[in-house]
Amino acid sequence: MSKKRIKIPSENVLFEVSKDGVAILDTTVGMKDVDGNMTALCDLCSVDIGPMKDIKHIESPEVISRVVKHGYRPEEMLRKSAEMLESMGETNEAFIRDIMDKTLKSWIEMVDKSETPWALCENCHGAIQAYMKHKEAFI
Repeated sequence: MSKKRIKIPSENVLFEVSKDGVAILDTTVGMKDVDGNMTALCDLCSVDIGPMKDIKHIESPEVISRVVKHGYRPEEMLRKSAEMLESMGETNEAFIRDIMDKTLKSWIEMVDKSETPWALCENCHGAIQAYMKHKEAFI
């Protein structure tokens, strides 16, 4: 039985993490040959969305950038990031807020520089669609 190979857009981001947040140093874009049965993860919340060959929801980098510029925030990603800090024993709420602010700022910068399509789970795709509909006069 042969494996089904597919080509997908690929983006490698080189970044530096410091006390001031994440700085993007370089981004390279290309195509990558992958096994179509490889598990894909949602680019917003990292949930398993099934085999790469069966991804249902893909949004362009322009759409994602536009909704983010108009206020969309990845609540699930932010919640998981805060939970990670708390699971590491961090209890200082001001410190957690500061780190979360820097995380969000870095994420917004990364979204703005992204040049590849975004694979989305059902929930994140629905949230993006609802946000676009709600803000359609601006987007």
